[in-house]
Amino acid sequence: MNRNPASHPGSELEVIERLPELRALVVGDVMLDVYEFCRTGDSKPIDSEKAGKRAYQAQETIKVLGGAGNVAANLASLDVHTTLVGVTGDDEHYFKIRELADGSSIRHGLIRDGGRPTTTKVRLYLDDDYLLRRDSECTDRVGERISAALVKEVLRALPETDVVVLSDYAKGVFTVENAGQIIRECRLHEVPVVVDFKPGNREIFTGVDIIAPNAAEAAELIGGFSTDRLETDCRRLHDALGCRNTVVTLGARGLCGVGAGGFFHVRGHQVKPVDKVGCGDTVRAGLAIGAALGLPLVEAGALANDAAAVIVQKPATSVLSRRELHDFVAEKRAGETQPAAVLTGREGEPAE
Repeated sequence: MNRNPASHPGSELEVIERLPELRALVVGDVMLDVYEFCRTGDSKPIDSEKAGKRAYQAQETIKVLGGAGNVAANLASLDVHTTLVGVTGDDEHYFKIRELADGSSIRHGLIRDGGRPTTTKVRLYLDDDYLLRRDSECTDRVGERISAALVKEVLRALPETDVVVLSDYAKGVFTVENAGQIIRECRLHEVPVVVDFKPGNREIFTGVDIIAPNAAEAAELIGGFSTDRLETDCRRLHDALGCRNTVVTLGARGLCGVGAGGFFHVRGHQVKPVDKVGCGDTVRAGLAIGAALGLPLVEAGALANDAAAVIVQKPATSVLSRRELHDFVAEKRAGETQPAAVLTGREGEPAE
């Protein structure tokens, strides 16, 4: 894949047409997201085993890829050739994750660690009302054997990869040693690296192409992040992280960032949100596509913002198809009356 910015596609619709050419590798904390839907029903209004408590009728259980798996699922659903590398427990959930990856045409190198469970998040709904989430996880760092196996899987896939996404949810998969080795190998192969990490792991990821936290994580990283001073705080974050490009997701306000072209802010779309779960993963997938094609950061950000606008209108942990993204972008362009982004060079000045 030619990542020369001078040869990148001329429009967002052209980018979407080229997605089947791309090859992405997602590495990180693989999870299983489980959604259990119950309804009140009339058959068992009272729990006979516990006085005063109600028994609810099970309606549906949905299991999908979460965490790094959701990033991979989004890329695969956009017709990007995708490989997923991560660590699971040596349990029944490993087989479900494999099944889900196979069903989405995601190639995978999943390492089973008998010393930890597969990270699982079970969300319980009653009559469509979200009640609670139950997590099963281990956040201890992986041992040397598992870490070495992880790196081996990455090196195996890297020669046929256009972009790498490191998806860190602080579940122990990344260490200073394995992340450093992966990043160095990506440099040698001239493969861009996009990272989303939890603030406590900031020292693990250095020298990457794009770091993309959300606003809350940005605030933790630099001691405050305000949407009232987006440019100032985004530049402070960029300087603190020391990476080539920084993007901050802002929820309904879109996203902002700092790169070679200066500061930019891509405004959010006026859509009706249904569920924001997984939107950040979708943004990382969009940024990875831009990095693989050598797009200017502001253009990659606009693509990621559009993808997130589609996802936020879907329930639970969802993915979007290339057709859905194409139709959203085409409709946006047809009705567009103002620029999607504000771009400045030095503080407050228009970029060249």
